[in-house]
Amino acid sequence: MCGGAGLASKTRAVQAPRPLQSPTPPPPARAHGPRELLAVRAFYFFTYGALGTLFPFLPLLLETRGLSPESISLVLVVVPIINLFVPPVWGLVADALQARVALLRAAAVGSGLSCLALLPARGVLASAGALSLLSLFRAPLSSLADSIAWTPARPGRSGYSLVRVWGSIGFAVGAVAVGRLKARLGSDIVVFATSASYLLAAASTLPLRSRGDAHRKPVVRPTAEILKRPAVLAFLAACVAYYVAHGAYDAFFSLHLRRIGFDDSFIGTAWATGVVVEIGVMLISPWLLRRWSNSALLAACSVVAVIRWLLLAQVRSAPAVLSAQTLHGITFGLWYLALVDRVQQGAPEHLRTSLQSVTSAAMALGMVGGYLLGGATLSAQGASLMFLLAAGASAAAFVLYLAQARPNVYA
Repeated sequence: MCGGAGLASKTRAVQAPRPLQSPTPPPPARAHGPRELLAVRAFYFFTYGALGTLFPFLPLLLETRGLSPESISLVLVVVPIINLFVPPVWGLVADALQARVALLRAAAVGSGLSCLALLPARGVLASAGALSLLSLFRAPLSSLADSIAWTPARPGRSGYSLVRVWGSIGFAVGAVAVGRLKARLGSDIVVFATSASYLLAAASTLPLRSRGDAHRKPVVRPTAEILKRPAVLAFLAACVAYYVAHGAYDAFFSLHLRRIGFDDSFIGTAWATGVVVEIGVMLISPWLLRRWSNSALLAACSVVAVIRWLLLAQVRSAPAVLSAQTLHGITFGLWYLALVDRVQQGAPEHLRTSLQSVTSAAMALGMVGGYLLGGATLSAQGASLMFLLAAGASAAAFVLYLAQARPNVYA
C-alpha cells in the first residue's frame, strides 16, 4: 500500500470532493441515539441477510427450473435495468419530501411481500416479471439506508463502516444457512427465507424517526448540475466499469462452482468466506479511511480486483477458490465503503440520498453489462474467459478512478 499512500498525499488536497459540495456547508446532522443505532444495525443485518439468502442461490434455483445460462442472464438482467431508473426516483423523492425513513420502511415491506411472486414463477418471462416486481422495491434500499446510516458517522467518518458491517454479517449468515438448508428443505426455502428477512428488516426500522430540515430545498436541478461536472462523470464511469466485473461474478460464480463439481454447501461456504473477510476489512476500515484518501482506496481496490478475477479464471481446487474469495473483503467491502465515503462526504446534506442513488444507478449499468457478458461467455467459452474479461473491466476502472482524482480535476 506504499503506492496508495503516495497517491493519497497527492490527492488529499482534492479529497473534499468539490463537485459535490453545496455553496454553504450544512449544519452537522444529529447523531442517532442508542435505540436508533441498534435499529440501523438490525436493518442492515436483515436486509443484507435477504441478499445472502437469495442472490447466491437464485441462478441455481432458475437452473433447476430448466433455464440455460443465457436464459438466466436474461432473467437476472432485469435487476440492474430496474436499478438504473428506480433508485434515483426514490432518492429524489426521499430528499424532496425529506422522507428517507418512511420510504425505507415502505421499500422493505414491499420487498418482503413481492419476493413471494418468485414461488410460482416458471420460465423466462414469468421469472423476469417476478424479479422485476421485487426489484421495484428492493432497488432503493441500499441508497436510502446509506444516507440514513451516514448520520452517526458525521464527525469522524468511522461510524458508518461499523454500522454497515452488520449487513455483511447478515449476508454471511444468510448464505451459509440457506446453503445448508436448501438440500433438505428444497429450493423454495430460498424465497421464504428472503421474504422473512425483508419483513424483519422493515420491522427493525420502527424506532427510526425522520430528521429532515423544516425548510424543503430544490433537489432535481441541483442534482442535474452536479452530474454535469467532468470529475463526477469520470467517477460514475469508473463505477460502471468496476461493476461490469462484479456483476458477472455476482450472477455466475455459483453456476461456475457447480459446473466444476462443488455442491450447494460449498457454494454457500465460498460466498460466506468472502463476506467474513469483508467483515474484518470493514472493522479496520476507519483506520484505512483516515490514513488514505477514498480516491486512493478506490484505485487500489481496482488493482486487487484485477488480481482476483485472474485467479478465479484459473483455479479449480477448493482451497484455491476459497483463497481467491478472501480478496472479496477488498474488492467489494473496502471498495463500497470508499465509494459511499466519496459521495456522502461531499454531497450537500439535502442531496445525499439523490447522489447516492445516482451512484447506485451507475453500478446497475455496469451490472447489466456484467450479466450479459457472463451469460454470453459462460456457455460458449466457459468461466475462464468471463473472469479474464472481468479483469479487463477492473483495469479500466483503475484508469478512470485515477483520472477523476488528478489535481485540479474538480476546478
